Amino acid sequence: MGSNGDVCAGILSLGKSARQVEQAMNSDSDEKQKTEAELTQETESSMLDNTVLGEGQKTVDPSGTESVKTPKPMPKMLGKYELKGLLGQGGMGMVMRGYDASIEREVAIKTLPSEIASSESALKRFEVEAKSTGKINHPNIVTIYEVGQEQDTHYLVMEVVAGGSVADYIAAHGAYPFGEATRIVSQACEGLIAAHKQGLIHRDIKPANLLLSEEGLVKITDFGLVKQIQKESLAMTKTGQVVGTPYFMSPEQCQSGVVDVRSDVYSLGATYFNLLTGKNPYNDAGSLVEVMFAHCNAPAPDPSEIRPDVPEACVQVIEKSMAKDPDDRYQSMEAMQKDLQAIGNALSGSGVRLPSMSMDAVKTVPAKTSSKKFAGSKLAMVGAMLGILMLGVGYFAIWGSGLGDGKTGEPSATGNAPQAAASVTGNADPIKVGVLHSLTGTMAQSETPVVDAVLLAIEQVNQEGGLLGRPVKAVVADGRSDWPTFAEQAERLILEDNVCAVFGCWTSASRKTVVPIFEEQDHLLVYPVQFEGIEESPNVIYTGAAPNQQILPAIRWAFEEQGKRRFFLIGSDYVFPRVAHQIMRDELESLGAEIVGDEFVLLGDTDVSPVIEKVRATKPDIIVNCVNGSSNSALFNSLRKGQEFAEVSTLSFSVGEQELRPMNIAMMTNDYAAWTYFQSIPSQENQDFLARFHEKYGPQRVVTDPMAAAYIGLKLWAKGVTEAQSTDPAKVRRAMRNQRLQAPEGVVRIDPATQYTYKTPRIGKVRQDGQFDIVWTAADPVEPRPYPASRRTDEWRAMLHDLFTKWGDRWSAPAD
Repeated sequence: MGSNGDVCAGILSLGKSARQVEQAMNSDSDEKQKTEAELTQETESSMLDNTVLGEGQKTVDPSGTESVKTPKPMPKMLGKYELKGLLGQGGMGMVMRGYDASIEREVAIKTLPSEIASSESALKRFEVEAKSTGKINHPNIVTIYEVGQEQDTHYLVMEVVAGGSVADYIAAHGAYPFGEATRIVSQACEGLIAAHKQGLIHRDIKPANLLLSEEGLVKITDFGLVKQIQKESLAMTKTGQVVGTPYFMSPEQCQSGVVDVRSDVYSLGATYFNLLTGKNPYNDAGSLVEVMFAHCNAPAPDPSEIRPDVPEACVQVIEKSMAKDPDDRYQSMEAMQKDLQAIGNALSGSGVRLPSMSMDAVKTVPAKTSSKKFAGSKLAMVGAMLGILMLGVGYFAIWGSGLGDGKTGEPSATGNAPQAAASVTGNADPIKVGVLHSLTGTMAQSETPVVDAVLLAIEQVNQEGGLLGRPVKAVVADGRSDWPTFAEQAERLILEDNVCAVFGCWTSASRKTVVPIFEEQDHLLVYPVQFEGIEESPNVIYTGAAPNQQILPAIRWAFEEQGKRRFFLIGSDYVFPRVAHQIMRDELESLGAEIVGDEFVLLGDTDVSPVIEKVRATKPDIIVNCVNGSSNSALFNSLRKGQEFAEVSTLSFSVGEQELRPMNIAMMTNDYAAWTYFQSIPSQENQDFLARFHEKYGPQRVVTDPMAAAYIGLKLWAKGVTEAQSTDPAKVRRAMRNQRLQAPEGVVRIDPATQYTYKTPRIGKVRQDGQFDIVWTAADPVEPRPYPASRRTDEWRAMLHDLFTKWGDRWSAPAD
């Protein structure tokens, strides 16, 4: 890195292009108040006039001449995508809202107009964005689905991020609260860590390129300026060309020098300043050249000069990340994120403030010395103090990287997994995990065997050497089929037993009751049961099936392959069956089927005679069953005690091999179940799993889908611990994302965007030995989709809210 004089010379060498931009910026006295988005448009104004404009909209060519563009009509289709409207436009083209009817998904389509495509450099930038972003599968980076070309139009198909940008929020509301600003920048670190691991530098990090999902998840966009690490320059980047947005560019970018990951560190620090203050760094510097000169020579901006109550630790992070010399900055995004997480941990505690630390001594020495002193002892001391002060205080939920193990083969769930140590150290403290299921009450029949599956996986991990040289120990708790008890036990496991993860819950009522506790404590729940979806928590790994992996394919199978037309729906009266019935109702109506009954029974209720009477009256040709717990025995014993309903099939979503045991199986050979695992799967992996299970518990035992999902959940967690080299819940969560296994059910992997699991849907028919003949299997593992496309996300959430309030702020119908 050269001296500041070299940097200044680099700015002057920009010559005419920089002076032209300066003249354009200073055309009137208000120009320096323009947003950084407007600055970007001006520096690329030669491209802007080629985008689709509204009627009568003016544009200015590089010479300053105004003209009015005649609007170009928006086409109705682009490739297979139906175009719904314009989301935005800028120098590199326009972004339209599109719809992919083949998979019923809304998308964003970024186009490069044909006029710009004729420019080799512009087309190269567009292709670089596509290829660069396409390499990364990460929840904090906007996903690219497809790269296409329609005649002369090149386009990218991306996920829709509906929450707007961070810049939009600041323009409307001003600065963010300190904790929220820290959370956003920490999440941006996660995405950049993933990009840097792929050898990519963004080079244009700024608030406008940090988008927010409806859930508040940060997603980095616009990799059009991305640079490959270890390449001196891109062919498309001309000598002396300004690359990036002036208010957020690093000194080395200002002089068109060589950049590395530390340039993104600088830009993210400048972005943090913007979030904390609502102002751009060096906002009062004046012209573009003066702004760039300030980036190269002025001290790091102090946000407390604008907002005096900014915590001192935030000031320190900005000073270190925006050091002029890259050697004095954080040397990686991981290092920067560590300090941001320490700040976030402190700010998340109600009424807790960061310790005030004087910076007077630091500010009296040259910047380079200041940064080194800051790097050496001050932040380390702050971090240690925060760790002591904030023990037990909830964290902000931070999404992470976890891009998988990079292996082409799939590690076996039952074979030897890689371990950090060859054997368990004799005196090592155990790694404690919680196992939280109903051992008593109406759900005990289903849930107790799931505990056995988790204990089997723990035993196997210990036999293979434990984790990090330590044995794994289970702390088992009984939820007693009672949702408040689940909450009490979850708190005890986390706060008193100090477990580092919890494996548990069956019903969605129990899961939804405990999820707020895991989020408050920034802990980890691994949930093993199929369910209704409509949820994405950063503190939950979902190893059971989503609606599109069980409910929807089963309904289509019944309609299309079984020819069923008259559907009777029945379920227990709590959140899963209620939502599942709405998902099925949407699907059946779209197929043209008739719903002749839609009934619910209280969880654990054994009086099903009113339901039987309605079945008799409506004459369905199939009963779709979402009943859970001991009510299933009462339902099937009533249905199958004679021949009256022998021709009426049932299709169950919560009846597996274990639930069949107390039933009259001989009369159930016209009944089906939908799962992603059946004990009868003939694979070698499943046979090995069953052999281990029967060796431990006896050949009389059966294995169900939730048991297999709980088993692989423990195995995936063990892989996460090994990869993270830590038992910290947040680190393990991040490491678990995109982990994969050759499981008893087939290949599974965790989707990093949702933390759900890729799974293979199956339909089984009851046979007289209490097992299932698998009559249908999906061709490949199915990507999880938490929110069915039949309704908008906000509509599904509103329905959940209405159920919760209707039931008196709980997730199941009251017994009275």
